[in-house]
Amino acid sequence: MSDVALAKICRRHNIPIPRVGYWRRKETAYKVTRPLLSAAKDGHEHLDIYVRERLRPEFEELTRRVAPKVVVASEISHPLALRSEKLLERGKLNQRGLLVSKNGALAHILVSTEQLPRALKILNALLLAHEDRGQPPSWPKEENALLAVSVDGEAVRFSLSEVTDNTPHVPTPAEAKHPRSAPKYDYKLTGALQLQIANLPPFMGPIRRTWADGKQQRIEDCLGDFIVGLTVAAAAIKKNRQAREERHRRREEERKREEEERRIAEEHKRRAELVHELIGRWEEASRLRKFIKAIEEETVRSELSEPQKDDIQQVVEWIRRYADTVDPLSDLPEAIEEFVRPESIYSWLE
Repeated sequence: MSDVALAKICRRHNIPIPRVGYWRRKETAYKVTRPLLSAAKDGHEHLDIYVRERLRPEFEELTRRVAPKVVVASEISHPLALRSEKLLERGKLNQRGLLVSKNGALAHILVSTEQLPRALKILNALLLAHEDRGQPPSWPKEENALLAVSVDGEAVRFSLSEVTDNTPHVPTPAEAKHPRSAPKYDYKLTGALQLQIANLPPFMGPIRRTWADGKQQRIEDCLGDFIVGLTVAAAAIKKNRQAREERHRRREEERKREEEERRIAEEHKRRAELVHELIGRWEEASRLRKFIKAIEEETVRSELSEPQKDDIQQVVEWIRRYADTVDPLSDLPEAIEEFVRPESIYSWLE
């Protein structure tokens, strides 16, 4: 909010404002007097000031585009408008008195029987105008598919609906006996139509999304402004999509980084365990060979028969062979291969 706008609000509510030079005098240690706040005219007054959020510069620039002139023809010619008419001509009324097709309400048009001809003409004019601008509309034939207009590469959806007033329903004597079956509201058709952008993302600032009939305005007169609004909405949708993609990219990068860190940690753990295992096997082989040496020394000191010495020699040879199988140094290349390239030994790691 500018200082001028704030000063206007203060004057409107009889709130005194600093005189020219007040803040400069205060900064330079001059003695300044703050004027007293006068009493409110109607007793205590509480003033709330709301600052309207401004459009982002890139959106504000788009709103300055010249609105195209859109002519509403008396006949419907666009295929999608004709398809809408066909679906609704055999439709039924919902509880609000608005037309829905047999398969349910059309997301882009929801009006009464009386307003349907006018609504179809407005829809037809918008679709033709977008065709002329090279922004083709699309409406897949699948059930519950949504009508969209491609604006600058983004699909923008809009709806045309009739405004209804609702009042709390007063139950009849018969409904009072079965209150659950009674409607909650009574609806009244107003005949006023409104155009609304349906998929404008949230938190993008005060982007206009609704154009409606008013006391001095009819939708037919502001279709050009609505087309400009669709352009702004497309820019907002694109910015929101790019932001989502950027967040997804960052999350994916973070996930890959964490996965890589986890892989490195697991590989470090695997190698450490393998080294400890190799050390254990080497120590075991050393103990076995030390044991062989002790046996041989004891055999020399002892007076043993030749058959006994042969039996002992068989044990010594077996222990020696066993020590060689345990000792990782006996086949060092294989031990190193498991350390450096475990996938060559364990096929499931490939």
